[in-house]
Amino acid sequence: MQRFALCLIAALCASTAYAQDWIPLQDGKSLAGWKPAENPQSWSVQDGVFVSGGDRSHLFYVGKVAKHEFRNFELSADVMTSPGANSGIYVHTKWQGPGWPAAGYEMQVINSNPPAERMNGYVEHKMTGSIYAVRNTWVAPAKDDEWFNYRIRVVGRTIQSFIDGRLVCEYAEPGNAFRPDDKQGRLLGAGTFALQAHDPGSIVKFRNIRVKLLPNDAVPPAGLVPLADRVLDELVTQASNDNVPLIDLGLAPPSGDATEFWSDVRRHGMTAVSQLPTGSLDQWPASVLVIVDKDKAPDVELLKAAKAAGAKVAFSSGGTTIVDEARLKARLRAIQAAGLQWKDFWVPGK
Repeated sequence: MQRFALCLIAALCASTAYAQDWIPLQDGKSLAGWKPAENPQSWSVQDGVFVSGGDRSHLFYVGKVAKHEFRNFELSADVMTSPGANSGIYVHTKWQGPGWPAAGYEMQVINSNPPAERMNGYVEHKMTGSIYAVRNTWVAPAKDDEWFNYRIRVVGRTIQSFIDGRLVCEYAEPGNAFRPDDKQGRLLGAGTFALQAHDPGSIVKFRNIRVKLLPNDAVPPAGLVPLADRVLDELVTQASNDNVPLIDLGLAPPSGDATEFWSDVRRHGMTAVSQLPTGSLDQWPASVLVIVDKDKAPDVELLKAAKAAGAKVAFSSGGTTIVDEARLKARLRAIQAAGLQWKDFWVPGK
């Protein structure tokens, strides 16, 4: 009888833990529960807000909640970026010493690009809300110098990002998922959280960091499944990793219910023309080649010639309301065959 009572109490306690709403991960006064792996001077607390700004440092959650080992959850934080600031929120990661975290996923934080010279000419196209280097959004969904809410939901082998309540990116991880050589640990499983101080010029603030624990048998979102075509999944993931902007100037939602359309756009890591900033298509670069591949695969030799001439490249499916996987696969293969890199593409609005 006593053993039964103890088991009942344990079960009730576990149920209560998962029934809780949001659990704060900040005490509003200090970095208690968090530990930087390197360069601790890159982190400070100002009016209860975590502030990053300094040499590379990752602030890991090492507190008592769930013994800092999270599996299914929702993580919410209010974030504010300074102009040109770069940062990230890691999930399912592990404590490690110096370097970029090898385990888990980075959720991108960047709403505008710094001067090119600060990044040795590199221009980041993967914007806030991106499931970094796996499935990206190519348009910033928030503004600098304004607080926005960043919510991340992980259930089983699925991950979603929400900015101010809007679903921005989502991904279902397949078994034996393809990963580039430097991101072999970018997999779902379980782990803790980490915040990123990227560089001295990136001032980013975090407040109201909290977590909602979800049960181990929580059900993934309906319809969020891995891409059936494994070759296409690898091509999309490689392009996402390589900072190649998957923007389609001829892809737009259908009239009426566009739920399935937007789900397909997110699952393939794409950005449709209607998501681009207002007026951005009026700002054409001096030399740009728009490839319309509605009826045939892109001409690789033409892409090579554009690259050699220094022209920017953009793609259009010629006016469609569906994500055509065969078209996308042919496009990505042509991009690889022509040796196009991130700097060869036109990103409207940048």
